[in-house]
Amino acid sequence: MKKTIQILALALAIGATVQTIRAYADETGFFSVEVEEHRMSKLIELRKEVTATGEVIPFAYTALSEEFPQITNQEQLNEAIAHQVLRYLQAIGAEDALIKVIKQPEFQSLRSRGEPGI
Repeated sequence: MKKTIQILALALAIGATVQTIRAYADETGFFSVEVEEHRMSKLIELRKEVTATGEVIPFAYTALSEEFPQITNQEQLNEAIAHQVLRYLQAIGAEDALIKVIKQPEFQSLRSRGEPGI
C-alpha cells in the first residue's frame, strides 16, 4: 500500500511538472530566430517600399502587404516594426540587454513617454 501511494505521488508530481512547463511555454510562446528574422526583414522591405512611393500607392496594392494584411497605414507599420523588434529580441534572448539599453541616458525620451496611471 505504501509503495502504491509513493508511485501515485510520483506520477502526480511528474504530471504537475509537465503541466507547469506547458503553461509556461504557452505563456511565453516559442520564438524561432529564423522566422522572426524573416518577418523583420520583410517589414523593413515594406517600409522601404512605402517610403519610395511616398505613400501615394495604398498599402493594399504593394507587393509585400500580402504578407502583412493588417497594416494599412504608416502608424500600423511602425507598430508592427516595434512589435517585431521585441519578438526578435525575445527570440535571441536579449530581453535583459534591452532593459539595460533603455535605462541609458540617451534613451531618456523613451522612458518619459509613459501614459498617466501606467
